Amino acid sequence: MRNRLKLLCLIFVLGAPMPMAWAMLHWQIGIPDHKVAHGNLDHDRPILSQWPIGQLPDQSQWWLVWSTHETCDDVCLAEADKWWRLHRALGRQAERVLRLRIGSDTDVLPGEIAVFWEGKAPDWHEAYRVWLVDPQGHIVTEYPAQVDARSVHKDLERLLKRNPEK
Repeated sequence: MRNRLKLLCLIFVLGAPMPMAWAMLHWQIGIPDHKVAHGNLDHDRPILSQWPIGQLPDQSQWWLVWSTHETCDDVCLAEADKWWRLHRALGRQAERVLRLRIGSDTDVLPGEIAVFWEGKAPDWHEAYRVWLVDPQGHIVTEYPAQVDARSVHKDLERLLKRNPEK
């Protein structure tokens, strides 16, 4: 009798996940209905080294890239400050991320690299758009203009946590 009870318990433990998964799917219980990333993951941008911005420092780090107009107005300065503060909020992980401003080199904040578009900016360019770029230069996430810095911060922290330093 004792062996049969052990066998029934073992069958229940091994067989219970399938009916539970079916019930969760059928009644939509416990299934998250929101996305994890806050930005656009579906984009067709070339890798960063193919952008018409000239030569960048050869560093295998994450990039926080944002674009601006050629003249830096009050909105540009506010955006620069927002991304500087986000970079500082990363704490120890901040050294793994470089900030790149495309379009203006006035009032460059510490730790920021400023470059210009060479010739005409690409068609997909929009002022104040933000991109997170992996160390190989691939665009991971794209954000619209005037995005909330908390959304970018959460995504960037998640990426850095999932991709530890070598």
